[in-house]
Amino acid sequence: MVKKVSKQKKMLVTGFCLLIGIVIYWWFLPLRIVIETESGIALSLPTYPEDTFSIRFTHSVHKTPVWENFVVRGVDELTLTSTEYRSYGVGMPSLPSEGVFTQLGDRFILTNLNRSFRQIPVRVGPEAKLSFIHQEQEYPLYQWFDAGTLVTVRINYDYWWFVSGMFNQN
Repeated sequence: MVKKVSKQKKMLVTGFCLLIGIVIYWWFLPLRIVIETESGIALSLPTYPEDTFSIRFTHSVHKTPVWENFVVRGVDELTLTSTEYRSYGVGMPSLPSEGVFTQLGDRFILTNLNRSFRQIPVRVGPEAKLSFIHQEQEYPLYQWFDAGTLVTVRINYDYWWFVSGMFNQN
């Protein structure tokens, strides 16, 4: 004798499978680095967890370059892992409580910072020469925006990749 499955059980199983599918989809949804101002998105780059990028600027006092190095952890999850600079002095981190301080040639490097951020807000300054560096490509934000412009770096899901993939099947 064959036992009939009730309509409610079928709906419950279908709903559960749909929920599992959405969770799996959300887990593997690609990410994007989004650089935006109050005017909107200026740059959007594909990324993934454990990808790295740097923000480079010129120190206001020492007039030497500074690199702040970040790791993508997920949506709204960025970690500052290290800072590199060429001039040791006022305003530059170096205390043991701040991380592991080393000197490599002409660079001072502070590692093991592990500082978490949801987003990174920075202002463009005429002398700071603010740049964003990702996969060996440098984006000179100081040439794109007026002095004083607030620029925010954040990580978001890449919804467009999924939607455009559905329609651009060649």
